[in-house]
Amino acid sequence: MSNLLEGKTAIITGGSKGIGYSVAERFMNEGAKVIICSRNGSELSEAASKLSCESYQLDVSDSKGVKSMAEWFSKEHEKLDILVNNAGLIRPGSIADTTEEDWDLQINVNLKGPFLMSNNFLPIMISGSSILNISSTVGLRSMRGAVAYCASKAGVVNLTKAMALDLAGKIRVNCICPAVVDTPMVAERVSKGNVSRKMLESVQPIGRMGKPEEIAAMALHLCGPEAEWTTGSIITVDGGQTAA
Repeated sequence: MSNLLEGKTAIITGGSKGIGYSVAERFMNEGAKVIICSRNGSELSEAASKLSCESYQLDVSDSKGVKSMAEWFSKEHEKLDILVNNAGLIRPGSIADTTEEDWDLQINVNLKGPFLMSNNFLPIMISGSSILNISSTVGLRSMRGAVAYCASKAGVVNLTKAMALDLAGKIRVNCICPAVVDTPMVAERVSKGNVSRKMLESVQPIGRMGKPEEIAAMALHLCGPEAEWTTGSIITVDGGQTAA
């Protein structure tokens, strides 16, 4: 590895598994000090032990919890260089059958979460820092049967652009929109019979799902020194899905 993030400190939400875990692992391999966050305490402890990194149990949709973490962080660390807003969830449902509870849950975690994290940690971030939001290809083109998830991820796309303009010249803000990535969240949907692996693979022009480490590679580029003139960018990492 080239130690592209030597001396950098990064927070990664949803860091106990899937894309967040792979981003944490890649950043650490490049020299960064990483703090991972998750709502699930047992998963968080296991991931932090495997990675040998710091952790903080957090529900990103809880404003008091996010504020408390920001206060804790400012006492324990000198600076924050990278914030990766990755935590997210999906509760399938069309406009006809999505409950208000499921709507609120997805909007609060997927969209309000990145807002709260960015808003509370902004005073701790130094000039030249980077914020990376993880959205989805459905934030760009939508799909049937996931109305709240699509709305929340579309919000993340435009939140990224607005933040990039607000913070231009100080902090870079970018967004990755993955297609279907082979993560525990996808495996759970398959196990529940919501969707089949064969179908998920068939809609990718490349013919397979993405790998978490492939998203981590793009995250490293966008948060690293080689992307210092890149801000407000919405990058698809999708096996060609949005080109089809």
